[in-house]
Amino acid sequence: MGVILSLGRQKAFLRDGEWRCADLALEQQLNHITSQWIAETGGPKLDSPDPEVEAAHELARRTGGRVLLQSKSNARKAHRIYFARRQYRLAFF
Repeated sequence: MGVILSLGRQKAFLRDGEWRCADLALEQQLNHITSQWIAETGGPKLDSPDPEVEAAHELARRTGGRVLLQSKSNARKAHRIYFARRQYRLAFF
């Protein structure tokens, strides 16, 4: 379902691989950091029982936030989402 992350006085919600937040700048920053993390490390482990939770905990570590609430996601759907985000993007002209 999703994960709620607390960053100071702001809250952000991760669902289906995308962050949502009332603060648009924070939302964009979290999505950028997530994309960066996936590009650097490959993101959540391939055998992760819940990639959304793993991603949220990593973002909490990187941003100094904390996970307030987590609910189990659809594992099949989450694995497809994060697998697609792991794929390299090549710039062809």
